[in-house]
Amino acid sequence: MHPRTLLGSFFLLASATPAFADEAKPAPSASEAPPNEAPAKAEAKPEAAPEKSKEGEAAAEAQRPPPAVIEVSVLGRSDDALQKVPGSGTLIGAKEIRRAMPAETGEILRRVPGVVVRPEEGLGLRLNIGMRGLDPTRSRQVLILEDGIPVAINPYGEPDLYYSTPVERIRAVEVVKGSGSILFGPQTIGGVVNFLTALPPDKPEWSLEAQAGQRNYYKLSGLYGGTAGDARYVLQLTRKQGDGFRGIEFHATDFLGKIAFPTSARGEATFKIAVYDEFSRSTYVGLTRRMFELDPRTPSIAPHDQFNVRRYDASLTHEYRISEATRLRTTVYGYITDRVWRRQNYDREARPDVSYERIVGDPTVSGAAVYFRNTSMVRDREYEVLGIEPRIEHRFETGRVRHTISAGVRGHVETADRKQFQGEIIETEAGNVQDREHHRTFAFAAYAQDRLAFRDDLLVTPGVRVEYAANLRSVDRTAESGTSKDVTNRGTSDSVAVMPGIGMVYGTPKLNVFGGVHVGYAPPRVSAAISPGGQDAQLDAEQSTNYEIGMRLARPKWIRAEVTGFVMSFRNQIVTGTEASGQQSELANGGQTLHKGVEAQVTLGIGQALSLPLMVDVTGRYTYSVATFRGGPFDGNRLPYAPLHTASATLDVEHRIGIGAQVAWSFMSDQFADEYNTVLVDPTGRIGIVPSYHLVDVALRYRHAKTGLGALLTVKNALDQVFVATRLPDGIQTGGFRQINVGLRWDHR
Repeated sequence: MHPRTLLGSFFLLASATPAFADEAKPAPSASEAPPNEAPAKAEAKPEAAPEKSKEGEAAAEAQRPPPAVIEVSVLGRSDDALQKVPGSGTLIGAKEIRRAMPAETGEILRRVPGVVVRPEEGLGLRLNIGMRGLDPTRSRQVLILEDGIPVAINPYGEPDLYYSTPVERIRAVEVVKGSGSILFGPQTIGGVVNFLTALPPDKPEWSLEAQAGQRNYYKLSGLYGGTAGDARYVLQLTRKQGDGFRGIEFHATDFLGKIAFPTSARGEATFKIAVYDEFSRSTYVGLTRRMFELDPRTPSIAPHDQFNVRRYDASLTHEYRISEATRLRTTVYGYITDRVWRRQNYDREARPDVSYERIVGDPTVSGAAVYFRNTSMVRDREYEVLGIEPRIEHRFETGRVRHTISAGVRGHVETADRKQFQGEIIETEAGNVQDREHHRTFAFAAYAQDRLAFRDDLLVTPGVRVEYAANLRSVDRTAESGTSKDVTNRGTSDSVAVMPGIGMVYGTPKLNVFGGVHVGYAPPRVSAAISPGGQDAQLDAEQSTNYEIGMRLARPKWIRAEVTGFVMSFRNQIVTGTEASGQQSELANGGQTLHKGVEAQVTLGIGQALSLPLMVDVTGRYTYSVATFRGGPFDGNRLPYAPLHTASATLDVEHRIGIGAQVAWSFMSDQFADEYNTVLVDPTGRIGIVPSYHLVDVALRYRHAKTGLGALLTVKNALDQVFVATRLPDGIQTGGFRQINVGLRWDHR
């Protein structure tokens, strides 16, 4: 599908969103409230007034409140939203994010119990997160959303995060891990992460921020929002760049625009458009064991590698209030992701028939050196996604039971054009076509959930989701026996899954217990479901049965706590293969697995509890998770990259004069890099235990309330202890480099 075709289809679908005639003006929509905060109450309707003059009508028009901003939230929009979620949930709000001053998105997600963030190149450009022992590689087993819309390059056929929402866009983060996740898909195995971006304001506001730091890092970011007639809008632009850690230089430019406008007296819509462009020296090949032992700060051994990604996305979300009890929300979305990754070719063992450009490492030890050729491989990918999803919510009563039904369907199409070029020189931008293929997926989903309130303190929420996907793989050129040739291999495959679930909450927003069970699902990847020769592999969707039970506490006001126990049982889990299994960095069937554990979080408002003249908040989080194979050759072994323990804590202090400080600590226990749970590190650095590590971030801030002028100082990885972050994709990738940044910010609200 050509980009112009996709965008043309998007605007055709957008224009088909129903417009309704003006009707009696309703109370303001609760969409105006941010997640987990109470919406403003509707104002009392005034009595009939004498006929106004034209001037009076104009004045009344000028005082009319702006329209609501429609967005998709996974937690809800009321102050007791968590009480209504049938499962564990976490909200990281705008205030907490502003205080942390994160340099990358992983810093925010390390504050969510049960979530594992695995660093890669140290820059946070590629987000690798897992939940409760799931493989964090490219966040494949977690559903990542931005404003309720999938982020993965192809959510069904290739759910990898080569692009992730820039941290500068994020105003809040919602995480749902229980049965409430079946309202969103296609992945419902680990949970749902929803990044909420800037909202168009109801009055003019703007902000400017500049940061500079070590390794020639700088960032410039600006935001402006306001109103125009009945519409409100926001524009945001960010540019950042630097030399990066280990010489992995990068630069990225991000633009976001939103406009919210009324479509009728009962309807509002929000249109969003965004563009992201990134260049970096990211590489797959890492350090060998000996290189790391000699100098863990060794610069990248593949300085000629380069990664480029460009993304265009647009969405339109329309809400129409059919009645006080019924509303229809329709979301149309489309995005294009272009990814080009050039990587220099190399061998792990010398070949006598090859002349090498350079040799890095110790060639006297097998596997301790990397032999770089004077050629490169260019992997050129273009992904396109288009979808529409209407959802209806209806409230009614049967006897004394109050029902809130949410039901919807989604039509979705995605394509992938994959080309691989063999370059005859290292820094080529072209090359000979080695492989070329096209993927296409048509998907349909339907879901329904009924929140039954038997009493004010007892909610039971059954639900079900159905996913169907039809895949096509078309291979036009492929490499066979070392030679590329044209072929006409075509193959199709389809999958269907039914995911029931039920959750229960008993108690009040101050104290409640919850529990639930649901079927988790992830569709098979196109490249796995259909062989290069076009044969249907007859793969079933990846499925699990997930259980959880927990308790929330919010009493007294200065305490917030949640503890959750969980069990996830997989019939066949897809894991990242390793050299031990002969499939380094590739996906493999892991067979039956079992995940079980407990996660907890508590926040203490010490300043509030002791009536101090300043805010002092302390938050602690801990997760214990055991993820093991069941049966087969690895029975009882822990899954790769599934740590037993993760923990984090933050201390935040702020005085009313505008001075504030935060210290954030996080810990990850050791992990195995392969299914055999090998402890000793092999010469390549790809196999062996990944030792535990600690991270400490420090942030100082000041804001002058009257002028809006402020200053900041951040010290990321203050311990400056370089560690093995991962042995994937192909060798040791390091983390823990200290980065000191200073900045100025000027905002007006």
